[in-house]
Amino acid sequence: MLAGCALPLLLGACGTSSDVPESSPTALSSDDAAAETDEPTTEDAAPTSAQTSEQDQTTEEEQTTEEQASQDDAEDRPDTWATFTAEPPPLAVEEGELDEDPRVLAVERFNEAFARAATADDPQDQDWLATLDEGGLEGLVEVFEEEFGRAYPGPLPFTPLQVTELEDGTWSVQGCMVTDGFSADPSRSDDGMTGLEVSSIEYSLVDDPGAEGDYLVEALYSGTINCSTTEVETRSW
Repeated sequence: MLAGCALPLLLGACGTSSDVPESSPTALSSDDAAAETDEPTTEDAAPTSAQTSEQDQTTEEEQTTEEQASQDDAEDRPDTWATFTAEPPPLAVEEGELDEDPRVLAVERFNEAFARAATADDPQDQDWLATLDEGGLEGLVEVFEEEFGRAYPGPLPFTPLQVTELEDGTWSVQGCMVTDGFSADPSRSDDGMTGLEVSSIEYSLVDDPGAEGDYLVEALYSGTINCSTTEVETRSW
């Protein structure tokens, strides 16, 4: 390689221009150069640094857009999906099985005293208050607020189906109650006792501190028992 590069210099040093052979190569004419450069080539031109930078920037923007869309989609989804469970089958209880249970007897006292207090429109009726846990009075009055002043022909109709002791020492009495259609508004002639509606109700009870073995009602909740086949007996005074 070095020998080829040095060849013109050696020729110049060994003789004058008249010594150069007539067959020495001559420079290409402009037409010849154009002919060579105009020939098509099958090789693609290498991308410039500017093109590479633009491609990288486009790729990054597409990735950012996709990530943002994915994030927006995740934010639109609910944190918790609703789940649906089948209604439990009705409970079968032998007739009279719970009649003498002290928690059930406490519920019966509550139901009778409440019906009398509601008919008398007296939320402070002492017989009714005696069936309540003092700490639950405010909540129970709020639950039954609209019932005071209505006429009840008898105790709240309720059929007990389950008695359970809870971990905190309280007791649960669940069953089916007539929650609509049993009482009437005395001021309205069109508000009669028709179309009884039965619902699942849970009573929460605590020990009566003034009477060992007795219980007081502290709260009422919507129950979880299937009342679709349960007959709830109604009785009058």
